[in-house]
Amino acid sequence: MNPGEIVRRKKNLCLLLVAVGFGAMAVLAFMEKRIPPGWYKALVSGAVAVFAVGNVLLYVGIRCPKCGAMLGVRMMFSGKAIDRCPRCSVDFRDGAE
Repeated sequence: MNPGEIVRRKKNLCLLLVAVGFGAMAVLAFMEKRIPPGWYKALVSGAVAVFAVGNVLLYVGIRCPKCGAMLGVRMMFSGKAIDRCPRCSVDFRDGAE
C-alpha cells in the first residue's frame, strides 16, 4: 500500500465520522418529541461526541506515513490537492519515495 492510499483512507474515515455524527444530530433534531428525555440527551451527547472526534481527527489525525507531519490542516484549507508531504516530500500520487 503506497503512502497516498494510507492518507486517503485516513481522510475518508475521518470524513465518515463527521458525516455520521452530523447525520445523527440531524435525525435527532426531528425526533426530539418522540424519544424520552433521558434517551434523547444520551443520544445527542453521543452524536456530538462522534462529530467532534471526527473533526479533531480530520485536522490533526491525518499524518504523513513516512515522517509523521500533520497534513490535515493543509488538506482542509488548501485550495489544491496535496501531492507531496511538505516536510519529507514523499509522493502521494504513485507511492515513489
